[in-house]
Amino acid sequence: MIQKLRSDNGGFTLVEIMIVVAIIGLLAAIAVPSFIRARTRSQATTILNECRMLDAALDQYALENNKQQSNNAAFADLTPYLKAGSRLAASNGSDTLGNAFLNCGSSAGAAISLGVRVSSTTKTALSSATGGDTFWGPYS
Repeated sequence: MIQKLRSDNGGFTLVEIMIVVAIIGLLAAIAVPSFIRARTRSQATTILNECRMLDAALDQYALENNKQQSNNAAFADLTPYLKAGSRLAASNGSDTLGNAFLNCGSSAGAAISLGVRVSSTTKTALSSATGGDTFWGPYS
């Protein structure tokens, strides 16, 4: 028996493929800025938590050494009160972006006094996600 040849090819037309590519491009254009904002916001939240940890370490240092809040403490003095092996303990007084916390000296001798503050460079870099000084609270 002779079989009939099918002249009808199964596949997608160029127009259908172009529509799918356009839809994927539109979804990517919507998703990428949201991803970048979420990443920036998570970096800001990480730095805010690092400020809280340094502030708690300063309080614990002051309690154990009978110091008052106004006394100075070097970053090296606070390292034992930070979790060993954590990024903050190994950072020598710098935040996730590599900028030094204000009032937070390195082990070279600068001191922490009047509490920990976020640097203006970090604030500027993360301003698109934080919305100003209200995000940083007492660490601004």
